[in-house]
Amino acid sequence: MTGTYHYPVDDVLDLPPGEVTVSLARRAVRLATHMGFSDLQEELFYQHDVRLSDTVLNRLMQRVGGVAEQDRKSVVEALRALPEGVAREQHALSKPPIARPKRLYISCDGVMYPTRYRQLEGDRKRIIYQEMKCGTVFWQEGNSTWHKRVISSRDDTQGFGAGLWELAARCGMLEADEVVFISDGGGWCDTVARTYFRDAERILDWYHLVEYVWEAGRELYRSERDVKQWVSRCTGLLRESSGVGLMRYLERCRRGHTSRADGSPKLDALDSLIAYLHPRLAITDYVEYRDRGMIIGSGMMEATCKQLVGQRLKGSGRQWSEAGALAMTALIGHRINRSWDTFWETRPVHRAA
Repeated sequence: MTGTYHYPVDDVLDLPPGEVTVSLARRAVRLATHMGFSDLQEELFYQHDVRLSDTVLNRLMQRVGGVAEQDRKSVVEALRALPEGVAREQHALSKPPIARPKRLYISCDGVMYPTRYRQLEGDRKRIIYQEMKCGTVFWQEGNSTWHKRVISSRDDTQGFGAGLWELAARCGMLEADEVVFISDGGGWCDTVARTYFRDAERILDWYHLVEYVWEAGRELYRSERDVKQWVSRCTGLLRESSGVGLMRYLERCRRGHTSRADGSPKLDALDSLIAYLHPRLAITDYVEYRDRGMIIGSGMMEATCKQLVGQRLKGSGRQWSEAGALAMTALIGHRINRSWDTFWETRPVHRAA
């Protein structure tokens, strides 16, 4: 006796090892990308008259999501094994294209989420938060409908950038008339832009820069009215004369505040804003971007971060292992990318087993 059980009918029906059929697994996992396991259990019972425990649901999610994450890694590894240039482009173009837009936007950002891990601070253990890198490629169809594809990972900057480049290439980047990379001024986002999208037109997210302006205004002035007036002046200059116009105004403010003998606002705030804006002036030509009908804010990226991480990984009592977070975001990505059916055709439950 081997101590194991074998059910011949499972082979006949092509059922995978485990607690659930492929049909039920597919429904349960898709619902899991929308809601927590307690709500999911209610929906499964209401819709399908089936009860699955947290343990079974979690194991199923991690197995199937783990396959999706491994698929993503395999794509990145295959791409990085090729030399940069023609070889990578030919590899990307060999796959069926997702779209062929005239103007393609690319963006990335990071989102923090709570983990199961703890670190000791004094006499208390605090939750460790980790960053999930998220990327999106989006384009407009005609003058109305917007489309996007997304990616997420915990890879280093080079690995994430390679995955985002491959996604952009499949979405028509190599054949588009215009390619635009828009993001905040974060260090790793800049590295991705310079390394993988150096031929793209770079735009500093308008709203991110305005947030820096608000922070400086609150440090400079005590009155909320004065803060609003100063911020309004700054944003007005951004609209009228782009980052160059704002920089000139900030430098005048700096000289004026320096000459005051007493009661001067906190000059560190002005210095910080100037130090942030000055090296990024070349990617703040908002007047030209608007004239050309370009998007200047990363609203699509913010929505993507919320869909991939915020809605499912964050929330009261939610804490994630590394494998669990990667599995869940990989599955959510398939749902957003409309590749859910294609993914299930690859038999992920069988492959996980």
